[in-house]
Amino acid sequence: MKFSHLMLALSASVVLAACGSGNNTTESPPNVVPGVALVPGTDVPISATQSSAAAIDFVSQVVALGEANTQDPLVLGDALLAFSDIDDPVSIIAA
Repeated sequence: MKFSHLMLALSASVVLAACGSGNNTTESPPNVVPGVALVPGTDVPISATQSSAAAIDFVSQVVALGEANTQDPLVLGDALLAFSDIDDPVSIIAA
């Protein structure tokens, strides 16, 4: 029962984060950071495909900058974010 509540809360968080804040600031999106190598044809840093911690950092940065919306979608292409079966779960909440 607790697991289903956790999954429901996680799903709701993802949906709410995807809605965006409607705040159209001109902060630089994650793909404009100088010196960060991106997966070719995407907005995903290579490090996010190799390390689960880097993947969490990338997603957290996208949410924090308000880039998690449909107005300016990120180009993901065939990039797959890294994951870990043994790392502790991390909550990503827009501030």
